[in-house]
Amino acid sequence: MESGILSDVLLPLAIVIIMIAMGMTLTSVDFKRLLSQPKAIAVGMTSQLLLLPALAFGVAAGFGLETTFALSMILLASSPGGSTSNLIVHISGADAPLSLTLTALSNVVAFVSLPIYLGIAQDLFGSVPGTAKVPVGDLVVGIAALTVVPIAIGMVIRAKKPDVAIRMEEPGKTISAAVLGIIILLLVIQNWSAIVEDGPEFAPAFITLNILALLGGFAWAVAMKLPKQQAATVAIETGIQNATITIAIALTVFGSDDLAIVPGLYGLWMLFTGFAFAFAVKDRSIQSGIQAKVGSGTP
Repeated sequence: MESGILSDVLLPLAIVIIMIAMGMTLTSVDFKRLLSQPKAIAVGMTSQLLLLPALAFGVAAGFGLETTFALSMILLASSPGGSTSNLIVHISGADAPLSLTLTALSNVVAFVSLPIYLGIAQDLFGSVPGTAKVPVGDLVVGIAALTVVPIAIGMVIRAKKPDVAIRMEEPGKTISAAVLGIIILLLVIQNWSAIVEDGPEFAPAFITLNILALLGGFAWAVAMKLPKQQAATVAIETGIQNATITIAIALTVFGSDDLAIVPGLYGLWMLFTGFAFAFAVKDRSIQSGIQAKVGSGTP
């Protein structure tokens, strides 16, 4: 996938602004509540760490992908969550604190789980080009810059100016979706040649993985009797991966352009299915909870 001002500058900047907007919807009470609900965290982590990689192995084997593309599917499924899933959860009105918690935990656990899954993938599909080493420093800095710091800024604004934050909640989500949508459209145009050239070979595989991850994550959470708001969050955290980090690992650690193609195309595709899923669950079950929160003026 091509790099440039859109992917290297504008998209990260837009995500930072959007994360500030999301931080303006959160208070410390939201995170304290999660400490009393460990079940939701356990269900979400199980979905991300076990269900998603299992689906990736199954899809890669089922579609008979060649070694490089099979390994790239496992790399994608084993990578930690990122700010994109947080954004989609935010726009859907689902459980943002749960989303942030799952993202943070997945980044910690990925340091161990990613090499393990890549090792298994090597045994099944062939050799990984390069050394299976996660760039820990880059991951920590990247996650902090795109999520922790801007969300903290938003939470400070919420604490200092709660009335302003509450009034901006719904307009902020609309503006966030519009800005990201425009940038993603430009990214699609910029990478159109790669999509046309490489997509048909393995598009059915990564599309299948994405859909199964969203539906499987939701079904698992519902089966474990989580409320729909948290079930939607688990589904989004399962189906929306940090494609940017995956691409960075493929290029910088393994030095393989081919290994970055599937995550790149998945990263574009998942935005459409992610937003579609978010708006679907919001319309059916979550919107009333958001309106009640805004109407009560809860800081």
